[in-house]
Amino acid sequence: MWWSLGLSKPRYKKLKLALILIAALFGASLAVRYYNLYRYHLEKQTRFMMDTYVTLHAIGPQKITSRAISLALDRMQELDTKLNHLNPKSPIYTFNINATPITDAEILELVKLALQVARDSDGAFDITIEPLVEIWGFYGNSPHVPDDKDIKNALDAVGYQFLVLGDSKLEKKKDSVRIDLGGIAKGYIVREAAKVLRKEGVKSGLIDAGGDVYALGKKGSDLWKIGIRNPRGEDLLGYVEVEDLAVMGSGDYERFFEKNGKRYHHIFNPKTGYPAEGVIGTTIIHADPVLANVWSKPIFVLGPERGMELVKRIPGMEAMVVKSSGEVLYTDGLEHALRSSTKNQ
Repeated sequence: MWWSLGLSKPRYKKLKLALILIAALFGASLAVRYYNLYRYHLEKQTRFMMDTYVTLHAIGPQKITSRAISLALDRMQELDTKLNHLNPKSPIYTFNINATPITDAEILELVKLALQVARDSDGAFDITIEPLVEIWGFYGNSPHVPDDKDIKNALDAVGYQFLVLGDSKLEKKKDSVRIDLGGIAKGYIVREAAKVLRKEGVKSGLIDAGGDVYALGKKGSDLWKIGIRNPRGEDLLGYVEVEDLAVMGSGDYERFFEKNGKRYHHIFNPKTGYPAEGVIGTTIIHADPVLANVWSKPIFVLGPERGMELVKRIPGMEAMVVKSSGEVLYTDGLEHALRSSTKNQ
């Protein structure tokens, strides 16, 4: 057929070779394209736990990401049950209600860290805060300002010194002492989810637990961009670009009610029995989600200046504190890393 078009045999061979080469290149391009789509598939799953929506993102082959996220969410669900003091299936529940010693090694390790933070913060963080949170109604649907007498009675059972942590069990000196690991558990649950993702071969992912975030690796070839919320608005104070870091915070906008024009929130000063004052939002950035999660509370309670001084002593930790006046304080690293949310992202 080619000869009938007036092509000589040598020229026909060259044209045929060229066409084969073009076809090969076109096919290779498609192959690379579809390989990259397969390789960089973005998997996303959401579940409700820890009283919030938890969303996991993972980038990679779909066969790997789908399994990894499911296993990570299962692990998170398991820990949400174990570490929830309101769940009758939790050892913490029986410890609070029946004074049954806790022997679960995982819980003991978390309590050990919580007690260390309590000592380092001079009691500004205290897992025995449960009686206070309860009388203020934040565990139910009707928060309110309790009587001074009720607050005083609750304070009698608050104090990390009432806990006795041994090598194999946790006990308490008073039956009225009750613990709540809510101020540290989320960070631990997020860290465990990241472990599962890594074990299953995921190198790029994002864990979003109700706004508390851990960025695993990069988002493809880019850093993950995490916005930092304005405590008094729907806008952002800015965003940071991170890799293998947690961005976690606390704010008086999460759980609160107002009475006579005053806002009462769920972050309590364990020494006064009342919600902490002077700060409306904190953000911590650290490689360990547990430390990022737990330290966002004591710096809220201690106040801007003293809280920031404590944070500066912790290697690798960056922080931001928003004062009641609206003034924002930063550690040096975060001040330089924070980017304006109005810039092109």
